Amino acid sequence: MTGDFKYSFKAPSRAELALTVYNAGFQKCGPGYGWGPGVRDHYLLHYVVSGRGFYETEGRVYSLTAGQAFLSRPDVPIYYHAHEEDPWEYYWVGFSGPAAPLLLAQTPFTRRCPVITPAAGDALRQGLLDIYKARGADYPSAVRMAGYLQAALGLLMDSGPRKGEAPLSMYARQGAAFLQQNYSRSITVEDAARQAGVSRSYLYRAFQAEFGCSPSVYLIRYRIQRACQLLRHSRLSVDAVAASVGFQDPFYFSRAFHRETGSSPSAYRAAGKPS
Repeated sequence: MTGDFKYSFKAPSRAELALTVYNAGFQKCGPGYGWGPGVRDHYLLHYVVSGRGFYETEGRVYSLTAGQAFLSRPDVPIYYHAHEEDPWEYYWVGFSGPAAPLLLAQTPFTRRCPVITPAAGDALRQGLLDIYKARGADYPSAVRMAGYLQAALGLLMDSGPRKGEAPLSMYARQGAAFLQQNYSRSITVEDAARQAGVSRSYLYRAFQAEFGCSPSVYLIRYRIQRACQLLRHSRLSVDAVAASVGFQDPFYFSRAFHRETGSSPSAYRAAGKPS
C-alpha cells in the first residue's frame, strides 16, 4: 500500500582492510520506521533521496529532507526514524577500518555537525548504489566495495570547506592525521601537538571533544588496528608486527593488544586462520 521496500547487504565476515564495508543498501521506509535508540560498532552514512525523517544523537535532534546526509559514529548512541506523513527513502553504507577516521576527517562531517548537504547530489546516491552492486562474501568483493566507498567519501570531500568549524575540531583532525601518518615511528603526543601548532594540554582537550579519548589512547588504538591487519594478512612474527606498528617493547604490545581486543596477538592470528 505504501510502496515500502528494502534492499540490503551485510558482510558475513569483516575483512581486515584499511577501509572495510560492513553493510550497504537502500530503503523506502514506512511511516515512523526507525532504528534505535542504540549504538553501532562502526561508522554509518545515510543519504536521503526523498521524503523526511529525524536523526537524534548526543542530545540533539535533526530534521532531514532529500539531499541531506547524516553520519553515525561508533559507540555513540543514535536514533533515526521516518516522518509519519512523508517517510524518507535513503541509501546507506556501514564501514570501519584504520583509514576511516582519516578519510572522514577530510569531509565536512564533525562530531558537532553530523548532518550535511553534500554538493555531490545524485552522484553520491550512485556511489552508494555502486557499493551495494559490488557486494559479495569473498575477499575480492570486499576490496571492490572498499574502492567504491573511498570514491564516495571523495565526493563528500568535494563538498567544500567546513564553514564555522570549531578550532578544537580542526586541531584534533590535524593531530589525528599526524598520528595516523606516522604511527610506525617513535612519535609522541608532543610531536603531534607541535605539528598542529598547539600545546599538549590543548590537543588533549581537542581529542576528548572530537574523538572521546586522549591522543595517546587514539595512537595506541590505531596501532592495534594496524597490527590486526598484519597478524591476519602477513607472516611476520608477533615481535616483528609490534615493531612494524610502533611498539618498541613486545611485552607492552601484547598487554595493549589484549586490552583492546580481548585476546593475545597469537590467539587473534590463530582465530583468523581457516580451520
